[in-house]
Amino acid sequence: MNIEIQTKKKPGRPHGSFAQNTKKRLLQAATKQFGERDFAEVSMTMIAEEAGLTGAAIYNYYDSKDALFLDAVSLYIEQNTKILTEASLVYGSWKDRLNNVLEATKTIYKRGTQNQLLTSTTQLKIAREPEKFAPILQLRQNYSSIFQSIIADALQCGDLPDETDVTIMGDLLMALTTNGIGAVLVHRTSSQDIDAVIDSFRMLIGIKYPDSNTGTDKPP
Repeated sequence: MNIEIQTKKKPGRPHGSFAQNTKKRLLQAATKQFGERDFAEVSMTMIAEEAGLTGAAIYNYYDSKDALFLDAVSLYIEQNTKILTEASLVYGSWKDRLNNVLEATKTIYKRGTQNQLLTSTTQLKIAREPEKFAPILQLRQNYSSIFQSIIADALQCGDLPDETDVTIMGDLLMALTTNGIGAVLVHRTSSQDIDAVIDSFRMLIGIKYPDSNTGTDKPP
């Protein structure tokens, strides 16, 4: 008589669409937690609970908090880069392009209030452990290239001096629209505040913004 011996499957990483959906929830939960608290204050258990998982289940997807942070920030930057890249492709002058990028920046800030702390933590991680977080640095360079292309347009049309360093000025413009605006918005989180801060930034750098009634530019 043949006897079938059933072996119990060893636990492992979930497969298929369920695993992908769970991982997406984890990344969203991690972005929220890292955006609301200092990195040291966030635990894997807290992120798991935010995502609706048990503390042990999270380790089916990530073996460390650093690995989860790296993926969460990478996805966050990739999403924002896509939004701003599309905004920067508007037809017109470099000022038109920058105006459109600033409008898209409003959308990013209105999605959530975690931008500033998440950005600050990311910069510290890159500074302290550049090799481990090198993928994030590369993504930030891609993000900066949006602003560098706008600066290059301004240089080409003669609005900036010939000695302008496009890379440095692009990085500065990126920093102003992320760190600078984000720092001001830490305690100004309403939709009206976000509009006011970004419109004030336009005034500060001396560009016009579209008149919603006429479709033409008007001075701030």
